[in-house]
Amino acid sequence: MIELFVIKETEWLELVTETVSLEGQRYQAPRSITATIVTKQGNHSYYSVTEGDTILFKWKGKELFRGIVFSRNPDDHKLSFTAYDMLQYLVKNKDVYVFSNQRADQIVKRLARDFQIPAGSIAKTAYTIKSLVFKDDTSLYDMILKALKQTKKQTGHNYQLYASKGKLCLRAWPDPSEVWVLETGVNITGFQYSTSINETATKVKLRRQKDNKTYTATAKDNSGINKYGVLQYVETVSDNINQAQLQQRANVLQSQKKGVKKELKSIQAIGIPNLQSGLPVYISIPEVGVKKTYWIDSDKHEFKGSSHTMTIDVVEKNTIPDGASS
Repeated sequence: MIELFVIKETEWLELVTETVSLEGQRYQAPRSITATIVTKQGNHSYYSVTEGDTILFKWKGKELFRGIVFSRNPDDHKLSFTAYDMLQYLVKNKDVYVFSNQRADQIVKRLARDFQIPAGSIAKTAYTIKSLVFKDDTSLYDMILKALKQTKKQTGHNYQLYASKGKLCLRAWPDPSEVWVLETGVNITGFQYSTSINETATKVKLRRQKDNKTYTATAKDNSGINKYGVLQYVETVSDNINQAQLQQRANVLQSQKKGVKKELKSIQAIGIPNLQSGLPVYISIPEVGVKKTYWIDSDKHEFKGSSHTMTIDVVEKNTIPDGASS
């Protein structure tokens, strides 16, 4: 059952709640809830919330969210509001910084201290970054994400920012040995699955201009050409690389762009409170030949009365998306 509280200093005041929606997305801070509460019924008035209040949400006795109210939509008898966890403060705050000989965890601690963000468990990230400079105003989240990307490149270890009990935390990216299973006929109630060659390339051609000369490298998927025809991807490369490196890049791009592209999204299922973006999940949909482990890219949980449903999108690899940080 839903338990939703507004925390006033040392008091937990329970809200009369109709619905709660809890959601988040991998590499996108923060997690949030949107709730609709009853504030008045007949002559009875109930507890309400205002911007800046701390909200705590429990489901069947387990805390799933704690955060701060940022917006409200009140009417005569009800009120809808949205609250965000502590990672919201990493997104909202921007500044310029120069970090020298600092680990990513030390950068997290410094930013939390400078902006008065409560910090909890911060894992030591081991790799020391020689220099990290932000000359233009940059969000604290993008600063940390860039530090974590550099750490991943050097160590191979991935780390995740998250919020727990109202505090900013950092941990090694969860990769549990046992994962939840979603299966049609058991707990999956709907999904969207599609296949396409719209983004497929059977031939890749790269160009590079140097000293008024044009250098090219090509790579082909001959079996793909036989089946789908010539579908050429062309790109002009600005990096200072030699011919061998240009050819290697073409080969890698061709391997990434070959074959039919498959997309699985909007998986609707019976709710599992522990499933959230960034975690692995095994999905079995025999009807379309899907039986494998994916990573949850985004999750949205809907709670109403004793009902809990969820919708998730998934990706095959837990890589940092291009453009996720500068």
